[in-house]
Amino acid sequence: MKNISVNYSVENGVGLIKLNEPKSRNALSTEIKKGLLTSLDLAEEDPEVKIVIISGEGTTFCAGGDIKGMGSRTTLESVEKINITSRIAIRMEAFRKPIIASVTGYAVGAGFSLALASDIIFADEESKFGLSFSKVGLIPDCGALYYLPRMVGPWKAKELIFSGEMLSSNQAQNLGIVNRIFPKGQVFAESVLFAEGLAKGPAQTMQFVKTIISKTANQSLAGTVEYENYAQSILQQTDDHAEGILAFKEKRKPVFEGK
Repeated sequence: MKNISVNYSVENGVGLIKLNEPKSRNALSTEIKKGLLTSLDLAEEDPEVKIVIISGEGTTFCAGGDIKGMGSRTTLESVEKINITSRIAIRMEAFRKPIIASVTGYAVGAGFSLALASDIIFADEESKFGLSFSKVGLIPDCGALYYLPRMVGPWKAKELIFSGEMLSSNQAQNLGIVNRIFPKGQVFAESVLFAEGLAKGPAQTMQFVKTIISKTANQSLAGTVEYENYAQSILQQTDDHAEGILAFKEKRKPVFEGK
């Protein structure tokens, strides 16, 4: 993929998407946003990719929106910029495969939103998370007002947004935002190790789980069960399910192929 602002590669069933503008601390420039969307398309279309990791080159995951031009754009220019940013959150929500955000350093502003739009967040022990929009007279975007209240509750979300408070990795984990914390310098390697383990699992099962949880956030129990029944009926016809049953009977580890 010809976009030096985002590096994309595939290793052992894992799609690696790395934001690559370390001088700006991987702020979401137009090139990064376009490269991220293109990388997600490539990863979803590639049958070899079972899971994706988003990370940042250098010492920062993502410093948020690109402040170049802020305060001088026309309304139409602002709409165009924010529409591209919004497409990222919508694309990640619709993305069928699991996404891990591997966070080193700061994930602030839209960078925090990017992590929230992922399915799993792993963080360095020294990472920081924050929504600093109020400090520049703006509101969170890129889906943050959707995800954060669902993770921490509406009252805590409003406190964090109004204050622009910065959270440590431990604080973010205690609030249910971060899944796992790793020692300094190890988060990316641990993310890859975890992702490679998932890539050996039943890919279609993970895809259905992600889709159902996303689609039923505001559903009743009856509506959720309907999704579950539909997915379970399909999965029972897959080769991976047959392999799982056979491996159980033969008392061995299953070898899944995502079929």
